[in-house]
Amino acid sequence: MDLIFILLILVGGIGLLIIELVAIPGTTITGLLGCGLIGWGIYNMYAEYGAMWGTFSLIFCLAVAVILLMWSLRAKTWKRFSLDKSIDSKVNELKKQIEVGEKGITITRLAPIGVAEIDGERMEVYTATSFVDPNTDIIVERVEGNKIMVKPL
Repeated sequence: MDLIFILLILVGGIGLLIIELVAIPGTTITGLLGCGLIGWGIYNMYAEYGAMWGTFSLIFCLAVAVILLMWSLRAKTWKRFSLDKSIDSKVNELKKQIEVGEKGITITRLAPIGVAEIDGERMEVYTATSFVDPNTDIIVERVEGNKIMVKPL
């Protein structure tokens, strides 16, 4: 086997390991294929070019693997890939308390949850019936905390 082909196998295996660490975390086919290519390349280097080149390729691949492992275990590496945003909004933050008997209109289809406008405010509402079409007049049936139950008029 040609030396350039063996080196391409080793570089391809290292490339697949980098893809495994950066793009596809977890033990997947990419990491296993990368390890397999590296092992096959080292085996071919020993078989075709002797112990000196085989040992050199083994030490080089081990050094690259250790460097990749140390790089991937740093906190900054994974912080760039992680989501650090949080949602701090709440459902139905109302300016005034909604009372039983108030009337409104549906904006979206209630199936059984949707958006309605009651007293000039848009909010998420629930219905006990199966579906309520948009632009249907509704009345507030009961209020349990921030959960507003409505029914069509």
